[in-house]
Amino acid sequence: MSTKFTLKSQHRDGNEPSFHLYHDVLEEWACEADGSEPPVYLCLEGVEVELQTVRQGGATVTVKIPRATARALGLVPDPSRASASDLPRAEDSR
Repeated sequence: MSTKFTLKSQHRDGNEPSFHLYHDVLEEWACEADGSEPPVYLCLEGVEVELQTVRQGGATVTVKIPRATARALGLVPDPSRASASDLPRAEDSR
């Protein structure tokens, strides 16, 4: 029995990668006990990845995803529904 609770998912379709955004129910219960906020997990299949280890520990991960996938995840606005305030400004792209 899985303890994963799906928040959002998409199956692979042509050149579009699949994704699975979820949280772990058991981890959520543990976080409720100590008052912390539980993490969420994002599994991407069929994407390009650049991974760099960091001297202080951990890593930096850069993931190249199609804009349609980014829209499905809510990371960029849908241009058909975007208002002028949703559009990125030049200074935002540093």
